[in-house]
Amino acid sequence: MALSIYLTITILLLHFAFYIKKPLNFLQNSLVFMVIAIITRQCLTLSALEWGLFKMTEDDWLFVCLLLCRDLFTPMISVIFVNFYVRGEYKLASFLISLAVLLGLHELAVQLGILTYIHWNFFYTILLNTGFLLAALGVLKLIYFIKIRENRQNENI
Repeated sequence: MALSIYLTITILLLHFAFYIKKPLNFLQNSLVFMVIAIITRQCLTLSALEWGLFKMTEDDWLFVCLLLCRDLFTPMISVIFVNFYVRGEYKLASFLISLAVLLGLHELAVQLGILTYIHWNFFYTILLNTGFLLAALGVLKLIYFIKIRENRQNENI
């Protein structure tokens, strides 16, 4: 049941990401996606395996759901958030909606038994997901900084 729910969410999320108007190009979106995917993977692995803050499921099918959530949902929602942020419309609303979706997906993982809290609570989840979205903005600012610097160098030639 959990796998079918997560596959449905995956299909809906990919359709939504495909059809929104994206002011960033493919390379910029890919860079944001990859950096956030790496950060997400490292944070969840450290939190679960090294620090023992929460426990991941040992069921194979539920672990596939965790991989979808960790490696696809969080980076893709971050990319969608960054594209809405660049548009300049409703920056705070897009941040809060993206945060609410990430928190909802995390709570769904807890309710379905994919994650089990040991030394963790929902407030830490809010901080972690806020960090992911702010990291996506940081990558965006870095991309813009590099782009502006390259334009200045080309003007001097």
